[in-house]
Formats: sequence, structure tokens, C-alpha cells
Amino acid sequence: MSSVNENQIVKVGVIGSGFIANHHLFGYTRLSNIEIVGISSILEDQAKKLLEKHKLDIEIFEDYKALLKLDFDVVSICLPNFLHQKVAVDALKSDKHVIIEKPLARNIEEGKNILNVAEEVGKQVFYAENNMYAPAFRKVREVIEQGAVGDIYMARGKEQHSGPHSEWFYKKDKAGGGALIDLGIHDIACLMWFIQPDEIESAFCQTRTNVPDREEFGKCEVEDNAVGVLYTKNGAQITIEESWTAPGGYDMKFEIFGTEGQITVDPCRMTPLNVYSEEGYGYAVEKASSTSGWTYPVPEEAWTFGYPQEIAHFMKCLMEDQKPFTDGEYGLKVLAIVEAMYKSAESGNIEKVEIEKR
Repeated sequence: MSSVNENQIVKVGVIGSGFIANHHLFGYTRLSNIEIVGISSILEDQAKKLLEKHKLDIEIFEDYKALLKLDFDVVSICLPNFLHQKVAVDALKSDKHVIIEKPLARNIEEGKNILNVAEEVGKQVFYAENNMYAPAFRKVREVIEQGAVGDIYMARGKEQHSGPHSEWFYKKDKAGGGALIDLGIHDIACLMWFIQPDEIESAFCQTRTNVPDREEFGKCEVEDNAVGVLYTKNGAQITIEESWTAPGGYDMKFEIFGTEGQITVDPCRMTPLNVYSEEGYGYAVEKASSTSGWTYPVPEEAWTFGYPQEIAHFMKCLMEDQKPFTDGEYGLKVLAIVEAMYKSAESGNIEKVEIEKR
């Protein structure tokens, strides 16, 4: 791969117009060396509102293939999981680098296909795991690298909220799974990073569906709660807890325990602001249904969770011909652990994590 062009201007396109597309555009519009050439969405009104929010005057394409015919460098794929493989392959074959939001795909087979095509055409796959660019979590990694906690023997990751706001999340064929592949994939990616990905050998998991009726979204066909244990080569135990049935807004937390110390990181509840309000107010944090009583507003939420930093890093990689911090291979390793956990949930046994070489 070579630098994108002589003038060091990266031309980008965006496919999708929802929550994640908003974060990607937030990141792009804060960079001086970016030209956004167009956006594709089947929801024209939603796309128009998104462009107005970011003060962008660009064309909206209903068919993403029409967008891909334009001359640009990289495309953000901000779509439901079942579209990742198809759209990524089409984009790669259209001579575009791709940024794919987590998860890489619904399963290992789809993920491998994306990476194989990228290798064939000589393009990059940037794996958008925003939390690995979040300042608090990057500090955790720095402290661990400096030996502050010694040898890690136990760790815990937790992520929860009351459930997604789109129908496709609750359908097995569209999402590939539920809370585990939606939320757990964040925790696994960060915990792998904290302790090194090749250390995880096996996994145990239990899943259940506590709220099968999701009203306007229909039946929940996937797990809305998952608890798992990851086992490492040195015997460390890592637990993850994921829930789509927890009220109170988005919550994410890590705890790391070592022979010489411990770390707790909680960007959602240990915020600089604790607010009590009888009447409530505007916005506190993602998926919080109320702001009355005690709340914990997250300042600069996009920055807190690493979205613009992630985009800036990917653009720097394109301009300087560098491998990204989180690439498609990393996303594939995370999927391998998720698949082992789903296999365990079905078998009731501890299952080996198969991270195959392509």
C-alpha cells in the first residue's frame, strides 16, 4: 500500500446514517486533511439530518454501489452486522480501503472472507474498536506495561444497558448473536489488549434471554444476557458480564488484579460530574431513559470513548503507509473468542479458542 495521494488529502465515503455514522462523521469533520465525498443510506431523511448536524453539503446515495463508483480512498461501513461482509467485499473490489465497525462480521467464516479479499486486492481493513482508543483504557494499558500490577491473575469486564434501539439487533440471522457479540465484543477486545491476545486459550459461557418481548422490535431471538470466563495460558481467569436488560443508561467497567496491584476503570459512573435533579435535564449518557434523581453525565462522550481518536489514527495510517493499531486480523481474533463462547453456551463445556492462521 502506498500513501493515498501526493497532496495528503484522504477522500472518504460513509455508508450508513445511524448512531455509528454520526460518530465517524464527528471524527472526520475535525480533521483538516479529509474530504468527505458522499454518504449512502436507504433512510434519506435520517441522512439529511445527519449531514445538517455536521454542516456537510454532500450527495446522498440510496444505493451504496453508486457511492463506490466515485473516486475516493476509504469507506466507513456503519451498517448492521449482516451487511458487513457483502458491503466490505464490494468496497474492497472497488479499490477502497474499509473501516468496519465491530464486530468484523457475524462469524469467523465471513470475517476470513473479508480479510482474504483485502489481501487479494491489496487494501487495508481497519477494525473500529473505539474503546481501544479511549483515553482511560489506553492509560490502563500503559500502567500495565510499566509493571504496576505485576502478573495479572484475574480480570473482569462489564458492559450493560437496557437494549439496542433497532430491530435488527434482536434477530439472530441479522446480528449473529445478542449481548455477547454486541457488548461483549468490546470487553473481549480490551481485555485481550490488556493481557495480550495469544494468551487466551479457552472459554466458558452461559447465556439467557430475560426479556423475550421487545415491543416494537418484536421477539428477541438472541441472548440479552451473557456471563463468561476466559482462561489464559498462565491460568489467569477473566470474567465478562454483558446485559441488554439493565436500566440506568450505558455502563462499562474493567477491573484488573495482579500480584503487585490492581486497577479499576469506570468511565460511566466515576465521572467528574455527579448530578441530582428533581426535574431532570437533557442528556447524560447513551441509553439513559431519565435524568431525574442522581445521574453521572459523561463529558465529551465521543472523546471519552475514543471515536474521533480512532478515526484520526486510521487516517494517519493511510497517509503514512502504516499498519493500524486495530486491524482486521485483530477483529478476527476477537470473533474467534466470541465463537468459542457461543459454542460453550450450547455445550455447557469449556471450549478451546481456535485462532486459525489464514
